[in-house]
Amino acid sequence: MEFPQHNRRKRDQAAASDRAGFSLMETLTVIGVMSVVMMMVGQIFTAGYDVYAKQTARTENESGAVVAGKAIADLSRGASEIVASSTVDGTSYTTSDEVLVLKMPAIDGSNNIVVASYDYVAFARSPTDATKILVHTQAAAGSKRRTGSRLVTAYNDVLKFRYNRADPALAGRVQVYIVNRQTKRATAVTTKSWTAIFLRNR
Repeated sequence: MEFPQHNRRKRDQAAASDRAGFSLMETLTVIGVMSVVMMMVGQIFTAGYDVYAKQTARTENESGAVVAGKAIADLSRGASEIVASSTVDGTSYTTSDEVLVLKMPAIDGSNNIVVASYDYVAFARSPTDATKILVHTQAAAGSKRRTGSRLVTAYNDVLKFRYNRADPALAGRVQVYIVNRQTKRATAVTTKSWTAIFLRNR
């Protein structure tokens, strides 16, 4: 014979046991829901990163193409002429559809022209890294320009020059076509720039 108090204690223990945790089905359901949520969050993060990476590459391409076009235009407009070839910073450059060599009046520290003195400037892609456009300078004595090379833009894929004369040395106008390209997240991000430049001193 069981006493009522003993029976009540057993019922309380059973009820407490029922409330102590989740069933296997409940646990599996929660795991399934959390897996779906994590998958969705991962996809959102990946998509967001894709957009960010591609937009960053596009901005870099565009700014690089603009800077390169402006640098070439500014120096070309002040040039005396396009020269067939010249040795610039120890390297011989020949004007072509991929190289532009300019003869520039030398200027002193006060931006005055140095009479009968010329600097030579060459725009070309780097021989060691074809994705970079460099400007090379051969400065005359007394010029405020400095002999050397500097980066104009990276991520370059195409650099083309077109002249309004068959002989570039006789040209008074040059057109510059620049294509910058990067591959981000298996997608090619491309920017194109086209600039027409008239030599003021021709």
